[in-house]
Amino acid sequence: MKKLVKAIAAIMLMTMVVFAAGCGKDDNSNNGGGIINNGGNNNGGGTNDEVTLITTTPQDITSTSAVCGGTVSVSDGITLSEVGVCWGTSSTPTVAGSHVSAGSVEEQFTCAVSGLEPDTKYYVRAYALCGEKFYYGNAKDFTTLNNSHDYVDLGLPSGTLWATCNVGATTPEGYGDYFAWGETQPKDYYDWDTYQHCNGDYDQLTKYCNDSDYGYNGFTDNLTVLQPSDDAATANWGSGWRMPTQAEFQELLNNTTVSWTQQNGVNGRLFTASNGNSLFLPAAGHHWGDEPSYAGSYGLYWSSSLYMDYPFIAGHFGYHNSDDYCYVAGTARGYGQSVRAVRSAK
Repeated sequence: MKKLVKAIAAIMLMTMVVFAAGCGKDDNSNNGGGIINNGGNNNGGGTNDEVTLITTTPQDITSTSAVCGGTVSVSDGITLSEVGVCWGTSSTPTVAGSHVSAGSVEEQFTCAVSGLEPDTKYYVRAYALCGEKFYYGNAKDFTTLNNSHDYVDLGLPSGTLWATCNVGATTPEGYGDYFAWGETQPKDYYDWDTYQHCNGDYDQLTKYCNDSDYGYNGFTDNLTVLQPSDDAATANWGSGWRMPTQAEFQELLNNTTVSWTQQNGVNGRLFTASNGNSLFLPAAGHHWGDEPSYAGSYGLYWSSSLYMDYPFIAGHFGYHNSDDYCYVAGTARGYGQSVRAVRSAK
């Protein structure tokens, strides 16, 4: 009988040792629960000797949902029973909160995240389960869309939908905020010394440069369209909103009737489409230095497009009150100008 008991004990001990070898020694367990937090390291993912997790950038973000996921790799002999994502408003979400399984264990996986609140910043992490231990990837953040931002459908050929007010404004006639091109926050002083994407002057560019003559120490990256992280519309209103391209401004001009008018006492241009819908762009002027200029007489709006011939210039749309001339051209990226957001077709 004693031999039988010893044999059973030996078998149990061997099973525990094999299990421990299969999922790694847990030196960072949380109250014995086996939760290992490896997120946020400098490698961009959650890693250890056995499990490597990378959280992918959230996609298809709406006011209440997003598509999230990750990639996972494991050492030989390691078996995962579950992968998925967890999310929340704290910077280190875990499966103790909101989470969803991918349904099957694949090297690359995606999950539909739903039930989110509009206009809210969330953090998401990929997770993997090995035995009773959870491993986490790096945290990615995203902001759900704000349902309060209205848009108008002008029946344009591309289907582009135009926001009814400027970024930073709450009414169609509000001037809103002023942004240097590629910056996402307004500031007190606009010039090359304060411009984020150069080293003090127009020919010392550090981003969005296709000509080494204008790059800092000959820098080029050949980026010609603003990335979402540098797009004032996306950064302030969330994924789905963006700054118009030069082509979209030209489409607006080509498919509307334009008139100089006032709306609630504010000067601006009214763009009226054949479907009867209209868009008002106030004459907010622009900023250079610490003072606004031409407010009430000029409208100057950034596009997301770099001016290809001279990379210190970016495409913009402009008009003034002296005649009916509206134009799509370019101006120095350091100026503070208005931003009117657009959305792609529904």
